[in-house]
Amino acid sequence: MKVSCLFCAFCTIAVFSTAFGNEVTVKGAYELAEKYESENKTDEALFWYKRAAQGLKDLNISSDSKLEESLTNSSLDNKADSEKFTVKKVDYLVDFINEYEDNETKDSISQIIGSAFGITTYKPNYLLPITYDFRSHEDRKRAELIFQISVRKDLLKNFFNFDEVFGVAYTQRSWWQIMKYSSPFRETNYQPEVYMIVPHKSENSIIKAYKFGFLHESNGQEDDESRSWNRLYFDLFLQYKGLLVNPRVWYHVREGNDYDDNSDIEDYMGYGDLTLVYPYKKHIFRLLVRNNFDFDYNKGAVQFDWTFPIAKSGIFGYIQYFDGYGESLIDYNRQTKRIGIGLAMSR
Repeated sequence: MKVSCLFCAFCTIAVFSTAFGNEVTVKGAYELAEKYESENKTDEALFWYKRAAQGLKDLNISSDSKLEESLTNSSLDNKADSEKFTVKKVDYLVDFINEYEDNETKDSISQIIGSAFGITTYKPNYLLPITYDFRSHEDRKRAELIFQISVRKDLLKNFFNFDEVFGVAYTQRSWWQIMKYSSPFRETNYQPEVYMIVPHKSENSIIKAYKFGFLHESNGQEDDESRSWNRLYFDLFLQYKGLLVNPRVWYHVREGNDYDDNSDIEDYMGYGDLTLVYPYKKHIFRLLVRNNFDFDYNKGAVQFDWTFPIAKSGIFGYIQYFDGYGESLIDYNRQTKRIGIGLAMSR
């Protein structure tokens, strides 16, 4: 969002508010939103649509039904999913929290109650209550519960005027031995990362975007069970007809022999991976392939995911199959062959 444009717009609204009152402020915000939308400035338009919507709620305006209808049914709703905006009221804010006099405090409370901090899903979020490893390991039962939580937050947009996005993300994946006495968590892998995504603006090109990032991964354990590594990576996003193709390469940033508890991890994880995604109607098929390209000591992995709708619940059925090395950090040099079934909350 361009600060200068927002500052000028905010000054305009401040003048309207001082001279004509809050009701005019709402209309002024809406007019600014329409102006920015007509100029294809989506971020600025969304900002002022939200301001106008907040004003409607604060003033409890019902007489200006055309304005409220226009806000709710903004033409932004007809854009791609990533640009959709719908006015949502946090009704239980009024039911459970006493009103605050100033709008800024109300906005802060709305963020607490409604979690409106711009945090969105990143990788798939899922729960696999039933998984089975066809390979036997001494330290575990074959049946486990596995779940993944993954979120991201965009921090800065268009700083270099390339329409790029800088952001942070966090992914956590856990393996839970629910069939074992006391049901311990066998392992949890933590993946914080920072990234920059740059769109490829050439028309009719199969290249859609580039991504650069730094990824840390560790399992939070100590001594012989400790595993961690850091990577600089480069992603390329391609689209060929209905197929999405995502090749990724990485560079292992070593910490030194005294601190490296898995110095041979590249022998099993290789130097990159390839993800293919094929959406078909309400189904999504995803295939991940990884290989070290060492024909004398060849190691790698393949993972196949299928997510499909369950009625109109907004939750998806999920089937996952994995065969190879590196399913978890503790198993980077041990082969697993697992199938799981469960639910995906995001895809």
